[in-house]
Amino acid sequence: MGNITENKLNTVIIAADLTAINASITTITAKLPAGSLTEDQRGGLKAIDVTNKVFVEDVIIEMGVSGTGIIPAFINQAFIQNDLTLFQQLDVLDASISNLCQKIADLKRICGDEAYTAALAVYRIYDGANQAGVPGAKQAYDKLKSRFDAQGNAGRKTDPPIV
Repeated sequence: MGNITENKLNTVIIAADLTAINASITTITAKLPAGSLTEDQRGGLKAIDVTNKVFVEDVIIEMGVSGTGIIPAFINQAFIQNDLTLFQQLDVLDASISNLCQKIADLKRICGDEAYTAALAVYRIYDGANQAGVPGAKQAYDKLKSRFDAQGNAGRKTDPPIV
């Protein structure tokens, strides 16, 4: 559990910045080619890794060098090259966006931990105040207890200890 007095993140994203971030995401999405897959399709399509990417590159080279008369006209070298180029472009974007998604996930984890840790401390204070008979504490404690119990802690026998 984190230190309740340590607050690594004590900020919010201002509305204008949040609007700009969402607009940028919309712009990026709009700039990408159309295309999406079902779960079944995702599992059924071949993927490129380092080894077979080199194979595809070699095939494109060979088609240019010795493909005339061997490769049927319905197989288009430019289509294969375009697919490979787009794959490489998307690979770079994927790495950048994966890093961004990891940063967002880390920030969510930090602020979520801080908020929940502080909330648990406040809940324990209300519990202690309720047990001590402090006026007004019982109503707040009962409300918080019902929320706390509804979190899916069915196997928990008691409230968190008062520290």
